[in-house]
Amino acid sequence: MNYLAHLHLADLSHTSLAGALLGEYARGALNPALPVALQTGILLHRRIDSFTDAHPLHAGRVRALPSPFRRFGGIITDMMFDHFLARHWPRFHAQPLEAFVQQAHAELQPDRHWPEAMVLLVSRMKQNRLLLHYREFDGIITALSRIDRRFKCPTPLPYCRSLLEQYYHDMETAFLGFYPELEKFVLNEAELVKETTRPTRR
Repeated sequence: MNYLAHLHLADLSHTSLAGALLGEYARGALNPALPVALQTGILLHRRIDSFTDAHPLHAGRVRALPSPFRRFGGIITDMMFDHFLARHWPRFHAQPLEAFVQQAHAELQPDRHWPEAMVLLVSRMKQNRLLLHYREFDGIITALSRIDRRFKCPTPLPYCRSLLEQYYHDMETAFLGFYPELEKFVLNEAELVKETTRPTRR
């Protein structure tokens, strides 16, 4: 899943929003020096991504994409699922999206545990109100074009518009079936992760 979903799921499970984003950057074994809240967020982020990649509704939409887009199908589908989360936001959260984003921006304050890339991401997220732009199809197309710039070689990501217009309804249907199952998974998994990262009493 992409940024909006990870932040929403952190809010749903009462875990760290910063930890949810830090999961994009933390690799390998957890750093035990990190605050417990960040460790929990990283682990939950990883389990969310594993659940998502293996879920038939998500994996099916990836497989349905033709070559050469299928190679980048995980990125494309994650971005489209964030789009549908933003579009159907009232189904999944009591707050309006604008209020949630404002609250998330206020909570996401850089500290010494953040890598520079995450500091830059959150700064750009706030400045450009990226999460709100996910509601619009054009916002997703723009985001995919930006992702293309991270690769050393050109990708088909900037040329997704006509393809995603064609697959839009099928992807939306898949998202609406998938996301409630992801929410249930996260609520259960968050408790298990919290037990894993809870400091041992001496």
